[in-house]
Amino acid sequence: MKNFKNKPDSLAKYTVLLLSCIVLVVAGSGCKKALNTKIYSQISPSNFYKTESDINAAVVVIYSPFSSNWDQTDLGNGQQSASLYNADIKTYLLKSMMCTDEAGTDWDQNITNFTWGPATYQDLGNSVYPYISYVAKATDVIANIQKVTSVSDDIKNKYIAETKVLRAWLMFTLYDFYGPVNAETDPTTLANLTIAPRPTDAAYTAQMISDLTSAIPNLPAKYNSDAANWGRMSQGVAQMLLLKIYMTTKQWDKAEATAKTIVAMGYSLMPNYADVFNVKQNNELIYAVPTNSASPNYWVQEVLPGDFASSTLITRGPGWAGYYMPWAFYNKFDNTDKRKATIISSYISSSGQTVNQASGLRGAIPVKYTGITGDGPGYSLDVVVFRYAEVLLDLSEAINEQRGPNDAYQYVNLVRERAGVTDFSGMTQATFRSALLDEEGKELYCEGTRRQELIRQGQLISNALARGKTSAQSYMTLFPIPSDVMIQGNGVIKQNPGYAQ
Repeated sequence: MKNFKNKPDSLAKYTVLLLSCIVLVVAGSGCKKALNTKIYSQISPSNFYKTESDINAAVVVIYSPFSSNWDQTDLGNGQQSASLYNADIKTYLLKSMMCTDEAGTDWDQNITNFTWGPATYQDLGNSVYPYISYVAKATDVIANIQKVTSVSDDIKNKYIAETKVLRAWLMFTLYDFYGPVNAETDPTTLANLTIAPRPTDAAYTAQMISDLTSAIPNLPAKYNSDAANWGRMSQGVAQMLLLKIYMTTKQWDKAEATAKTIVAMGYSLMPNYADVFNVKQNNELIYAVPTNSASPNYWVQEVLPGDFASSTLITRGPGWAGYYMPWAFYNKFDNTDKRKATIISSYISSSGQTVNQASGLRGAIPVKYTGITGDGPGYSLDVVVFRYAEVLLDLSEAINEQRGPNDAYQYVNLVRERAGVTDFSGMTQATFRSALLDEEGKELYCEGTRRQELIRQGQLISNALARGKTSAQSYMTLFPIPSDVMIQGNGVIKQNPGYAQ
């Protein structure tokens, strides 16, 4: 199987191949740009799907949103959208942080102040919703692979499984932000000109779960020791997405069972917290976006101040001063907490001055990826997405919500022991819930999980109000369907409650 993530030339080769062999057609002039769920492909088993290499080339396209690069261009409509795991303010990763207590920015006041709406949200650069088109592409790829007769069933089933996991992941990303959307999962309707309404929550989640559970038997367990295939979908990724779905929908019993399945898969915590983000393919990682010179990790460049010169943690040139960790969040860390050592609270500026909270530094600097060399702006450290520590914390949460904390301590305390802080014990269900929410924030800071954690515990809005975000309203646990989608939807697509139609 071709490696397409660690070798830029491989991905480029297959992209060129697809551009020369594939024409993606948008069916119907009324479904353009943001609402192009009705997409089909002119490739078919008769003119393209002949070999495993052909199949791999088609599947590679579905991987493209899960990148650290600045943007991706949709081959069907020319739409450019920021990659989901790039460090730009308009991405899924960053929007998941900037409406929470863990991070701040001056680049997008609507997101940080809860003043977004269908129009302002779009104007700021919506680079999440347009990936609905890739769900349709995945559906088309699955249907075409199923028709192939020149490749063995084992190979076909593996690629179908990969594509189903990617489709479910895209669907969950959309669901996380907007609730159920009219993503296209029926290959027989890909060329239908009629805009479909949004499905029910139950139907939408059932589709994601069906994709994941049917894919798992046909995938390798994980790729941590397989450099050639690192970055491909695995059983571990599928199980992690199932866990995400069950946690989001508060199906605590299913979340507990899924987390325990992952625990049994042989993942483990790295002894040193910083190494999780500096050592490629380590055994704590369930998935990390592989980086390369064409698509590096820009996080450190984004968070370092514009006059940065050195600190006890790193020395390099200035950054872009995009994001920071509010002092109120930074102060939640105990002084003995080893995780605190990956955050800069004081540095020497390019003019030789000490800059810290007392001298006006707006917030701590959440470096996270400390194993950098050179001035960047990009680095080859993979962007961490899913890891075993999150599984342990989710498992603790799921157990506590069902039975209280007694059986949950053992899992969260593994995480705390590595951090060098004392074990949790002797708590009520309510006090454990609150303490665990803080623990999740400290362990997983700036990894894009904080919004989900706060929403699960009903605290996204109350937390925002406590921070003075007076525009925060209860319905803002979902983002609005972008205004251009509503216009193109022509009354069929319903807006999320609380936002003007």
